[in-house]
Amino acid sequence: MSEDRIESPARYPSDLSDEEWEILKPIFEKLEPYKTGRPRTTDLREILNAIFYLNKTGCPWRYLPTDFPSHKLVNYHYNKWTDNRMLERVNEALRQRFREKKGRNPDPTGAIIDSQSVKGTPESFVDSGFDGGKLVKGRKRHIIVDTIGCLLVVWVHAANVFDGKAARQVITNLFLLFHTVKIIWADGAYSGAELLDWVSSQFQCAIAVVKKKKGVHSFQVLPRRWVVERTFAWLGRSRRLSKDYERKPTSSETQVYIASGRLLLRQICDNQTPYLLAVK
Repeated sequence: MSEDRIESPARYPSDLSDEEWEILKPIFEKLEPYKTGRPRTTDLREILNAIFYLNKTGCPWRYLPTDFPSHKLVNYHYNKWTDNRMLERVNEALRQRFREKKGRNPDPTGAIIDSQSVKGTPESFVDSGFDGGKLVKGRKRHIIVDTIGCLLVVWVHAANVFDGKAARQVITNLFLLFHTVKIIWADGAYSGAELLDWVSSQFQCAIAVVKKKKGVHSFQVLPRRWVVERTFAWLGRSRRLSKDYERKPTSSETQVYIASGRLLLRQICDNQTPYLLAVK
Protein backbone atom coordinates (compact mmCIF):
# COMPACT_ATOMS: atom_id res chain seq x y z
CA MET A 1 0.00 0.00 0.00
CA SER A 2 1.40 3.39 -0.91
CA GLU A 3 2.03 6.13 1.64
CA ASP A 4 0.09 8.48 -0.68
CA ARG A 5 -3.17 6.74 0.11
CA ILE A 6 -6.50 8.58 -0.03
CA GLU A 7 -7.51 9.77 3.44
CA SER A 8 -10.56 8.20 5.02
CA PRO A 9 -12.28 8.66 8.39
CA ALA A 10 -10.68 6.79 11.29
CA ARG A 11 -12.03 3.26 11.58
CA TYR A 12 -11.02 2.83 15.21
CA PRO A 13 -10.52 5.33 18.07
CA SER A 14 -6.87 4.28 18.23
CA ASP A 15 -6.18 5.30 14.61
CA LEU A 16 -3.89 8.27 14.00
CA SER A 17 -5.60 11.47 12.92
CA ASP A 18 -4.13 13.46 10.04
CA GLU A 19 -2.73 15.98 12.54
CA GLU A 20 -1.10 13.26 14.63
CA TRP A 21 0.41 11.61 11.57
CA GLU A 22 1.88 14.93 10.43
CA ILE A 23 3.72 15.01 13.77
CA LEU A 24 4.90 11.39 13.65
CA LYS A 25 5.89 11.19 9.99
CA PRO A 26 8.93 13.55 10.14
CA ILE A 27 10.08 11.85 13.36
CA PHE A 28 10.20 8.48 11.63
CA GLU A 29 11.85 9.98 8.56
CA LYS A 30 14.55 11.50 10.77
CA LEU A 31 15.12 8.46 12.99
CA GLU A 32 14.86 5.83 10.25
CA PRO A 33 15.96 7.45 6.95
CA TYR A 34 16.40 5.43 3.76
CA LYS A 35 20.02 5.08 2.71
CA THR A 36 20.06 2.14 0.32
CA GLY A 37 17.62 -0.33 -1.19
CA ARG A 38 14.23 -0.04 -2.80
CA PRO A 39 11.82 2.74 -1.88
CA ARG A 40 9.48 1.82 0.94
CA THR A 41 6.13 0.45 -0.21
CA THR A 42 4.73 -0.22 3.27
CA ASP A 43 2.30 2.33 4.63
CA LEU A 44 3.91 3.18 7.98
CA ARG A 45 0.77 4.97 9.13
CA GLU A 46 -1.21 1.75 8.78
CA ILE A 47 1.52 -0.23 10.55
CA LEU A 48 1.37 2.22 13.46
CA ASN A 49 -2.44 2.15 13.48
CA ALA A 50 -2.28 -1.62 13.86
CA ILE A 51 0.28 -1.41 16.67
CA PHE A 52 -1.77 1.24 18.51
CA TYR A 53 -4.90 -0.90 18.07
CA LEU A 54 -3.17 -3.94 19.55
CA ASN A 55 -1.77 -1.89 22.45
CA LYS A 56 -5.15 -0.35 23.27
CA THR A 57 -7.37 -3.42 22.89
CA GLY A 58 -4.93 -6.08 24.09
CA CYS A 59 -5.78 -8.48 21.27
CA PRO A 60 -3.30 -11.16 20.11
CA TRP A 61 -1.31 -10.51 16.93
CA ARG A 62 -3.31 -13.00 14.87
CA TYR A 63 -6.56 -11.28 15.87
CA LEU A 64 -5.71 -7.94 14.27
CA PRO A 65 -8.60 -6.91 11.98
CA THR A 66 -8.03 -7.76 8.35
CA ASP A 67 -8.34 -4.13 7.22
CA PHE A 68 -4.85 -3.62 8.69
CA PRO A 69 -1.77 -4.94 6.88
CA SER A 70 -0.90 -8.60 7.50
CA HIS A 71 -0.20 -9.32 11.17
CA LYS A 72 3.11 -10.86 10.10
CA LEU A 73 4.17 -7.61 8.42
CA VAL A 74 3.05 -5.53 11.41
CA ASN A 75 4.86 -7.87 13.80
CA TYR A 76 8.02 -7.66 11.65
CA HIS A 77 8.12 -3.87 12.03
CA TYR A 78 7.23 -4.10 15.71
CA ASN A 79 10.09 -6.53 16.42
CA LYS A 80 12.53 -4.41 14.41
CA TRP A 81 11.53 -1.26 16.29
CA THR A 82 11.78 -3.14 19.59
CA ASP A 83 15.30 -4.37 18.87
CA ASN A 84 16.59 -0.97 17.70
CA ARG A 85 14.58 0.90 20.41
CA MET A 86 12.92 3.01 17.73
CA LEU A 87 9.65 3.48 19.63
CA GLU A 88 11.57 4.56 22.72
CA ARG A 89 13.22 7.33 20.68
CA VAL A 90 9.85 8.31 19.21
CA ASN A 91 8.49 8.65 22.76
CA GLU A 92 11.50 10.82 23.62
CA ALA A 93 10.87 13.13 20.64
CA LEU A 94 7.19 13.46 21.50
CA ARG A 95 7.96 14.13 25.16
CA GLN A 96 10.37 16.93 24.25
CA ARG A 97 7.79 18.48 21.92
CA PHE A 98 5.08 18.31 24.57
CA ARG A 99 7.33 19.87 27.22
CA GLU A 100 8.18 22.71 24.85
CA LYS A 101 4.46 23.23 24.22
CA LYS A 102 4.03 23.61 27.98
CA GLY A 103 6.79 26.23 28.06
CA ARG A 104 9.37 23.94 29.65
CA ASN A 105 12.88 22.87 28.66
CA PRO A 106 12.93 19.78 26.41
CA ASP A 107 14.76 17.73 29.05
CA PRO A 108 13.80 17.83 32.73
CA THR A 109 15.88 18.58 35.82
CA GLY A 110 13.60 16.67 38.21
CA ALA A 111 12.10 13.18 38.02
CA ILE A 112 10.11 10.64 40.03
CA ILE A 113 10.80 6.89 40.20
CA ASP A 114 8.48 4.01 41.10
CA SER A 115 7.64 0.44 40.11
CA GLN A 116 4.50 -1.56 39.37
CA SER A 117 4.23 -5.33 39.72
CA VAL A 118 1.97 -6.98 37.13
CA LYS A 119 0.78 -10.54 36.78
CA GLY A 120 2.55 -12.66 34.23
CA THR A 121 1.19 -15.10 31.66
CA PRO A 122 2.51 -18.38 30.23
CA GLU A 123 4.18 -16.32 27.49
CA SER A 124 6.10 -14.13 29.97
CA PHE A 125 7.73 -16.86 32.07
CA VAL A 126 11.24 -15.63 31.12
CA ASP A 127 12.59 -13.14 33.68
CA SER A 128 9.55 -13.67 35.90
CA GLY A 129 9.39 -13.84 39.70
CA PHE A 130 7.20 -13.47 42.79
CA ASP A 131 6.78 -10.12 44.54
CA GLY A 132 6.18 -11.07 48.18
CA GLY A 133 5.07 -7.57 49.12
CA LYS A 134 2.36 -7.25 46.45
CA LEU A 135 1.71 -11.01 46.25
CA VAL A 136 2.09 -10.87 42.47
CA LYS A 137 3.85 -13.46 40.31
CA GLY A 138 5.14 -11.86 37.13
CA ARG A 139 7.26 -8.84 36.25
CA LYS A 140 7.87 -5.29 37.43
CA ARG A 141 7.63 -2.17 35.31
CA HIS A 142 10.15 0.25 36.72
CA ILE A 143 9.57 3.75 35.37
CA ILE A 144 10.95 7.25 35.79
CA VAL A 145 8.76 10.20 34.82
CA ASP A 146 9.31 13.97 34.77
CA THR A 147 7.46 16.32 37.13
CA ILE A 148 4.41 16.56 34.84
CA GLY A 149 4.09 12.81 34.42
CA CYS A 150 5.71 12.22 31.01
CA LEU A 151 7.51 8.89 30.73
CA LEU A 152 11.29 9.21 30.58
CA VAL A 153 12.44 5.60 30.79
CA VAL A 154 11.07 2.15 31.63
CA TRP A 155 12.88 -1.05 32.57
CA VAL A 156 11.02 -4.35 32.94
CA HIS A 157 12.44 -7.11 35.15
CA ALA A 158 11.37 -10.01 37.35
CA ALA A 159 8.92 -9.02 40.10
CA ASN A 160 11.10 -10.54 42.85
CA VAL A 161 13.90 -7.98 42.31
CA PHE A 162 13.83 -5.42 45.14
CA ASP A 163 13.19 -1.82 44.08
CA GLY A 164 16.37 -0.50 45.67
CA LYS A 165 18.45 -3.02 43.73
CA ALA A 166 16.67 -2.55 40.39
CA ALA A 167 16.93 1.24 40.74
CA ARG A 168 20.60 1.15 39.75
CA GLN A 169 19.79 -0.18 36.30
CA VAL A 170 16.82 2.06 35.57
CA ILE A 171 18.68 5.16 36.77
CA THR A 172 21.67 4.19 34.65
CA ASN A 173 19.34 3.89 31.66
CA LEU A 174 17.99 7.35 32.45
CA PHE A 175 21.41 8.99 32.39
CA LEU A 176 22.32 7.23 29.16
CA LEU A 177 19.66 9.47 27.58
CA PHE A 178 20.54 12.79 29.18
CA HIS A 179 22.36 14.31 32.15
CA THR A 180 20.03 17.16 33.07
CA VAL A 181 18.26 15.46 35.99
CA LYS A 182 19.53 16.75 39.35
CA ILE A 183 16.95 15.30 41.73
CA ILE A 184 14.82 12.13 41.75
CA TRP A 185 11.91 11.80 44.17
CA ALA A 186 11.15 8.30 45.45
CA ASP A 187 9.43 6.31 48.19
CA GLY A 188 11.00 4.53 51.13
CA ALA A 189 12.08 1.51 49.07
CA TYR A 190 14.88 3.65 47.63
CA SER A 191 16.15 5.05 50.95
CA GLY A 192 19.23 2.85 51.35
CA ALA A 193 22.36 4.86 52.05
CA GLU A 194 24.38 2.79 49.57
CA LEU A 195 22.00 3.65 46.71
CA LEU A 196 21.85 7.34 47.64
CA ASP A 197 25.65 7.61 47.76
CA TRP A 198 26.03 5.70 44.48
CA VAL A 199 23.60 7.96 42.60
CA SER A 200 25.27 11.06 44.01
CA SER A 201 28.81 9.95 43.13
CA GLN A 202 28.02 8.48 39.72
CA PHE A 203 25.61 11.07 38.33
CA GLN A 204 25.83 14.10 40.65
CA CYS A 205 22.12 13.60 41.31
CA ALA A 206 20.21 13.44 44.61
CA ILE A 207 17.43 11.04 45.60
CA ALA A 208 14.80 12.70 47.80
CA VAL A 209 12.74 10.14 49.72
CA VAL A 210 9.14 11.26 50.29
CA LYS A 211 7.77 9.41 53.31
CA LYS A 212 4.25 9.13 54.69
CA LYS A 213 3.37 11.20 57.73
CA LYS A 214 3.71 9.24 60.96
CA GLY A 215 0.51 8.47 62.81
CA VAL A 216 -1.71 9.02 59.75
CA HIS A 217 -3.42 5.79 58.72
CA SER A 218 -5.82 7.18 56.12
CA PHE A 219 -5.09 7.80 52.45
CA GLN A 220 -2.42 10.43 51.80
CA VAL A 221 -1.58 12.34 48.64
CA LEU A 222 2.19 12.48 48.87
CA PRO A 223 4.11 15.36 47.28
CA ARG A 224 5.67 14.44 43.92
CA ARG A 225 4.98 10.71 44.31
CA TRP A 226 1.37 11.12 43.17
CA VAL A 227 2.64 12.17 39.73
CA VAL A 228 4.17 8.79 38.91
CA GLU A 229 1.10 6.99 40.30
CA ARG A 230 -1.05 9.04 37.93
CA THR A 231 1.18 8.00 35.02
CA PHE A 232 0.69 4.33 35.92
CA ALA A 233 -3.07 4.97 35.91
CA TRP A 234 -2.88 6.59 32.46
CA LEU A 235 -0.82 3.70 31.08
CA GLY A 236 -3.24 1.19 32.60
CA ARG A 237 -5.90 2.33 30.13
CA SER A 238 -4.07 0.29 27.49
CA ARG A 239 -5.36 -3.24 27.85
CA ARG A 240 -2.15 -4.80 26.54
CA LEU A 241 -0.64 -3.63 29.84
CA SER A 242 -3.29 -5.24 32.08
CA LYS A 243 -0.89 -8.18 32.44
CA ASP A 244 2.50 -8.95 30.95
CA TYR A 245 1.75 -10.81 27.74
CA GLU A 246 5.19 -10.41 26.16
CA ARG A 247 7.80 -13.15 25.77
CA LYS A 248 10.72 -10.72 26.06
CA PRO A 249 11.04 -7.98 28.71
CA THR A 250 12.19 -5.62 25.94
CA SER A 251 8.83 -6.13 24.23
CA SER A 252 7.11 -5.31 27.53
CA GLU A 253 9.06 -2.05 27.62
CA THR A 254 8.07 -1.27 24.03
CA GLN A 255 4.38 -1.68 24.90
CA VAL A 256 4.78 0.90 27.67
CA TYR A 257 6.49 3.33 25.27
CA ILE A 258 3.67 2.80 22.74
CA ALA A 259 1.00 3.65 25.33
CA SER A 260 3.00 6.67 26.47
CA GLY A 261 3.57 7.93 22.92
CA ARG A 262 -0.13 7.65 22.10
CA LEU A 263 -1.07 9.74 25.14
CA LEU A 264 1.57 12.35 24.29
CA LEU A 265 0.27 12.65 20.74
CA ARG A 266 -3.24 13.32 21.99
CA GLN A 267 -2.03 15.93 24.43
CA ILE A 268 0.11 17.66 21.80
CA CYS A 269 -2.89 17.86 19.49
CA ASP A 270 -5.28 18.63 22.36
CA ASN A 271 -7.28 15.52 21.47
CA GLN A 272 -7.60 14.38 25.08
CA THR A 273 -9.83 11.46 25.98
CA PRO A 274 -12.19 11.96 28.96
CA TYR A 275 -9.99 9.99 31.41
CA LEU A 276 -6.87 11.96 30.57
CA LEU A 277 -6.49 14.66 33.19
CA ALA A 278 -4.97 17.97 32.21
CA VAL A 279 -1.27 18.06 32.96
CA LYS A 280 -0.39 21.04 35.15
